Amino acid sequence: MTPIRKDLTRRVFMVCIGVFLLGFAISLLVYSALGSDPCTCMNLGISGRIGLTLGMWQLTLNAIILVFMFLFSRHLIGIGTVINMVCVGFLVDFFRGIWAAVLPAQPSWAVRIGFMLVAVVLVAFSAALYMAPKLGVSPYDGLAILFSEHLNVQFRWCRIVCDIIAVLIGWLCGSVVGVGTLLTAFCTGPLIKLFDEFITKKFLPAK
Repeated sequence: MTPIRKDLTRRVFMVCIGVFLLGFAISLLVYSALGSDPCTCMNLGISGRIGLTLGMWQLTLNAIILVFMFLFSRHLIGIGTVINMVCVGFLVDFFRGIWAAVLPAQPSWAVRIGFMLVAVVLVAFSAALYMAPKLGVSPYDGLAILFSEHLNVQFRWCRIVCDIIAVLIGWLCGSVVGVGTLLTAFCTGPLIKLFDEFITKKFLPAK
């Protein structure tokens, strides 16, 4: 295998692992019932209102956002974008089905809080992991990057604003908004930056 092909394989593998972990982490947030991440909060609320599964609605919304990414920041689109927009929602549905079958329907507060804290950190780490290879980002993550590039504002602040708007939409649509939602809304952007600087970049070959 040539060095270029080996590097591409490593990058695609990082994207796939990141997306898989993201779906897993979001499902833990939903199971904790203490509020999901802002994007899922919004999508759960809207999908519940219109009668679609989370996976189907999220795929539809991602396709709409992808149009704007193509018009204004098409360099953000890549194989990672496609993997994320197609897989995350369905992975969440898949893991939620597993938790419904094997875990208590009403877990203790200690379990709920533990799942929530693990999930918040894992959401940020998985996002940093799939974004680091620069093979494209999810449409939702792309919004914050798009605004950061065009408004010349730091990514972390753009991410926080996008997350707050998503939470408001989710709340208006009847989705659960809790401490987990607030933690991910305010912590995801800074944590992604932290993981990107100190961990995920180490998985890539030095330039």
